[in-house]
Amino acid sequence: MENTEFRVELVRLVDESYPVVVGRDLEGSVAEFLADKHPDRRAAVITDSNVASLAAEGLLSSFGSRPADLVVFPAGEASKTREVKERVEDELIARGFGRDTVIVALGGGVVTDLAGFVAATFTRGVPYVSLTTTLLGAADAAIGGKTAVDTPAATNLIGAFHQPAAVFIDLDRWLTLSDRQIREGLGETVKHACIADAVFFEALEDAFVERGLSPAEFVRDDALAELTARRNCEIKRDFVTSDVHEGNRRMGLNLGHTIGRALETAAGYTLNHGECVAIGLALQSRLGERLGYCSPSDVARIEALLRAIGLPTKIPEEVPVDRIMEAMAHDKKGKAGAIRFVFQDGVGRLVVHDGGSYARPVAAEDVHAFLQSQV
Repeated sequence: MENTEFRVELVRLVDESYPVVVGRDLEGSVAEFLADKHPDRRAAVITDSNVASLAAEGLLSSFGSRPADLVVFPAGEASKTREVKERVEDELIARGFGRDTVIVALGGGVVTDLAGFVAATFTRGVPYVSLTTTLLGAADAAIGGKTAVDTPAATNLIGAFHQPAAVFIDLDRWLTLSDRQIREGLGETVKHACIADAVFFEALEDAFVERGLSPAEFVRDDALAELTARRNCEIKRDFVTSDVHEGNRRMGLNLGHTIGRALETAAGYTLNHGECVAIGLALQSRLGERLGYCSPSDVARIEALLRAIGLPTKIPEEVPVDRIMEAMAHDKKGKAGAIRFVFQDGVGRLVVHDGGSYARPVAAEDVHAFLQSQV
């Protein structure tokens, strides 16, 4: 018997564009969007235990007579797991949700990542809207459609690309954040300035290094808060739209993350994401200086800004380098015997390597020796 072969043609042009709204008191805007774009879908608002007590009632009230359920999971990075995702999905099933669902992710980065991943897989995919309540969520998880959960081996190791239907960034919610939560988002903000906008970096230097603003003063500065939200979104949008599935240029968004995410895992999530990114930014700028990509003055500026914000720049003494290396071995961009890094070209640009690649391998033993030298 001869083999039979045929082809399944699945060439598609899919428009996954979506609006990003930056403003204040946006609950009504979310309700209007759902009524206009998803009028026949049943809404499931997924949030964490902290945000539920602060913002869920106002959002649900804005829906009026629209059917909506609230699903709450414990707050914190420790909940960004396959087990919690399964419990959320089981709750949706128990309440009778099906393919006519629209999910509303109400919260910060953990909520956006987890709820977005639920939306990507629930009944093989349903739309979701993100109402982002933190600076970190606005800077990191809200734009780009990367949804994921953590594992004991590494952060964000299990996930899917699933673009939101819309993103709403409510600056009023920033006023409810603690100083540490604001700093967490500023870690990602500094990264964006480092990779794409020297003028934005200078604005941050003026605010924190020159004027000495506190995190609370920063979020109360309307012009600076709006600039930060807008530039974070615009910079991430430009990288995402040029490389949706992270084949090359989008890897630039991982500046500071190769070390930072590994540190987050190695430290047992006792440091938050922005703190780990800040340490990663400082370390990768120092490594970049050794490789000729950054000048000593560039490194000094980056570290001065991070310190002025109140972010760490060094590996904590209690975290062994070997544990960081073990976590880094699970990095999704790694290659056998080497770890792939992106590097900034001074401040406000990325290094582009031979062949147009934005990432380059560094031998694992060289990375280990470098990290040992920084302890």
